[in-house]
Amino acid sequence: MELWLRHYKAKNFEWDERIIVTSGKQWREAIDNPRLISSILWPCESRFPIAIEHKARHHPHEQNYTNDSERNQSYLNACRRIAGKLDIELAGASCLVYAPLRGALPIWRAIRQFLKAVKTRAYFPVTSSFVSFPKKFGILDKRGKIASGRYNNVFELQRLMPFYETFDILIYVDEIVSGSMMRAHLMEMFRLKINERIPVVAVGLADAFGKKSESKRRVFDEYIRLGQLKKFIWEGCQSLITQDQKFLLGAHYADYESGPRVVPLLDNNLRFYKEKKEFDKEVYFRKDIAFDRFCAAAR
Repeated sequence: MELWLRHYKAKNFEWDERIIVTSGKQWREAIDNPRLISSILWPCESRFPIAIEHKARHHPHEQNYTNDSERNQSYLNACRRIAGKLDIELAGASCLVYAPLRGALPIWRAIRQFLKAVKTRAYFPVTSSFVSFPKKFGILDKRGKIASGRYNNVFELQRLMPFYETFDILIYVDEIVSGSMMRAHLMEMFRLKINERIPVVAVGLADAFGKKSESKRRVFDEYIRLGQLKKFIWEGCQSLITQDQKFLLGAHYADYESGPRVVPLLDNNLRFYKEKKEFDKEVYFRKDIAFDRFCAAAR
């Protein structure tokens, strides 16, 4: 499989080292490095099983899951509307798309299918409150405790510093359930003064047609009024079924102690699970060469 390794000081945009690993042992050795802020293991050729400590179906979205074409269509239609707004608002712009891997990847893949007037290059940061950096690395958060993968958002944003001025716009894409996570990520961008280097546009796909996030979304309008945020574009869908559905996402963490190190979630035949295949078939109608290059072998 192909492993992307990212360091604190970037040499390249998506990765700083890109290597082929052929076993779980080789993967473990490669990610056990305090110089890394994150890594992504893509399920290309030479796939091998990875022992995942928490593979059970705990979340309601994972239990008794059935594919729902109406729900998928709502998801797709909302992404289509977002793309239409982006084409109008940012026509001709060169955009760095900042899309957190596990949550925003399916949203961005769906949006990108419809874009016609915007040039984009996507970056998938690895950030999650579910995982912690290894204790031996000594990476601490602001409270002096072992940092969680959620804090890795700051590291990923800092890593991209050499690249911001090469784009016209930074598009931050994410899920919106309550809106708290999008707000937290934006506040970190503002504290790092990234919005002073490049205009920031926030793009969100909201659960339950936005009913759960009505109060939190008001703060984004305030960011625009203060000049911190250029625009806030959002649409609602029936359900963010990809939220907390690792079998549908096809990506997860082998454990909670190795840090922000994403691995593919594959079945015993080393292929994606049925729910991901069904969702992909109904939501991704356009060929995505850049992504399919890595994942075709796992279908």
